[in-house]
Amino acid sequence: MKFYCLLLLLLAPSLSATPFGVAQPAKIGDFALLDHQGKFHQLSWYNDQKAVVIFIQGNGCPITRNGALTLETIRDDFAGQGVNFFMLNPQPQDDRDSIADEAAEFNYDFPILIDESQLVAESLGVDRTSEVFVIDPKTLQVLYRGPIDDRLGYEAQKPEAQNDYLRDALTAVLSGTAVAQGTPESPGCLINFPARDRYQNTTISYADDIAPILMENCVSCHHDGGIGPWSMNDHKMVQGWSRMMKEVLMTRRMPPGQIDTHVGKTIKDVVEITPQELQMLVYWIDAGAPMGEGEKDPLPELTFSDSLFALGEPDLIYNVPAQSIPATGLVDYRYIPVELNLDEDVWIEAIEFAPGDRKVLHHVIAYLQSPADKSAGGRDESDGRDDSIGGFAPGRQADVFRDESGRLIPKGSNLLLQMHYTTSGKETVDATTVGIYLHDKPPQYVMSGGVAGQRRFMVPPHAKEHKLEGEMLIERDAYLYGMTPHMHFRGRYMSYSAEYPDGTSELLLSVPKYNFNWQFSYDLEEPLLLPAGTRLVAHGAMDNSAQNPFNPNPEVPVVFGLQTKHEMFFGFNTLRYVGDTPDSRGANKISKKETVSGS
Repeated sequence: MKFYCLLLLLLAPSLSATPFGVAQPAKIGDFALLDHQGKFHQLSWYNDQKAVVIFIQGNGCPITRNGALTLETIRDDFAGQGVNFFMLNPQPQDDRDSIADEAAEFNYDFPILIDESQLVAESLGVDRTSEVFVIDPKTLQVLYRGPIDDRLGYEAQKPEAQNDYLRDALTAVLSGTAVAQGTPESPGCLINFPARDRYQNTTISYADDIAPILMENCVSCHHDGGIGPWSMNDHKMVQGWSRMMKEVLMTRRMPPGQIDTHVGKTIKDVVEITPQELQMLVYWIDAGAPMGEGEKDPLPELTFSDSLFALGEPDLIYNVPAQSIPATGLVDYRYIPVELNLDEDVWIEAIEFAPGDRKVLHHVIAYLQSPADKSAGGRDESDGRDDSIGGFAPGRQADVFRDESGRLIPKGSNLLLQMHYTTSGKETVDATTVGIYLHDKPPQYVMSGGVAGQRRFMVPPHAKEHKLEGEMLIERDAYLYGMTPHMHFRGRYMSYSAEYPDGTSELLLSVPKYNFNWQFSYDLEEPLLLPAGTRLVAHGAMDNSAQNPFNPNPEVPVVFGLQTKHEMFFGFNTLRYVGDTPDSRGANKISKKETVSGS
């Protein structure tokens, strides 16, 4: 799915009497979109502002092109007064590239929100381009709807405007007075809404249209024993949760791990819901999420493996010491050693974690401690510089080393697990299990890891976008296999770029809305050759403001640290250096399956 088109469906406008007897402005729902440059915007995030202005843009419309100049002047005149200006493009014939080209040709320096599913424009009642909406981002009420002014018309324009509707509306909003009513309709180019028109006369089938979308994108987590908080067992359950489904889809909270698929390299196994699927889901939910008479529900027939490990039975199984988790409160990171009890070197091809209680285990990072580390007393914590060989997070797949590669675990080594827990409302005990899969013989290649990160930073209080950058120099030719962004509660976005020795650069991955609750690894469909001298750069930002709903305390500065009250900025990566092959001492002689206590 192109997640940049995901958004929150706006609620239908409603009118009610105010104490003054005047119709209350329409109230809308929150929405989130990416702009034409791939940046994430959510309406509620601007609730520290006094107004948000949205101008309906469309490529090729002469009224839009002409009106944009006046809009720019008004924006500049209201600079510093708490007003944010956006354009929004819902035209089905325009795409992100053509919108960016139009913006460059006509010098638009506004974020242009890409409404590819048209759901925002539909709920606002948009009919033409060049219309302007003034929205209170605190109450989500539409305070003004109409033209910028009366200068422009169809195939005609006045030398000067006689009525400055938008300017007057903003002046009223900032002064706390009522916005004038009765403004004329805005001239502009008509916009076609093909999906809306089609579904007005078409019945959406639950069994044929909706259930396949759920089975492809949702049910793998939302089933009995899965990580989802409720199970999509049948239509009745889906119908009961349908309004909540719409909310989490439209707030981009689901599906998790969303990336900007318009840019970067192709990523394996990305869960996607297309704009067309999103339209279908929303129209079906708004119709009451029905199942037609005579339809057969496919969800009750689904079966799921009860195997502890998705990769099958491991060669080595280790039980992590059970962890008692309280009902409420914050739980600091725990660093738990797991003795491997290996009397010879082994090569592993995969590692997988089976959580004991999925509702509380937030993530695991497995660090390899060598015999030298152990003899020196080891570390009870890790700051990201130790050797990570795998991990777990909700929705993350097992770590599998591809292309006949593997990782060496020297005899006498152990694992140090960084384990993070969140509380669920009741006391519980987590008994996680680690499964290690071995090569029968030394693999052809050695897989390695690295990090493009930054450890010296201070995020000021209330900073909404404190930018950070970390880099890793690739000293020898290497293949990049995967990338894992890692920040804490204040992480806002992160991207990876490769800056090559010949002076060219390439954007590899963009995660425009980072969410600490989902620690995904993004594996490339095809490994990418990074020549020696390449700089692998992670670009990102922290949001230490009150607008960040995950922020523990926007009043304090934040520095690097191991616990979630602190921050991290790491762009982990999986690499295979050209020429790195096992030596004879790494031969694997362990083949039997056994269970070993981790205590």
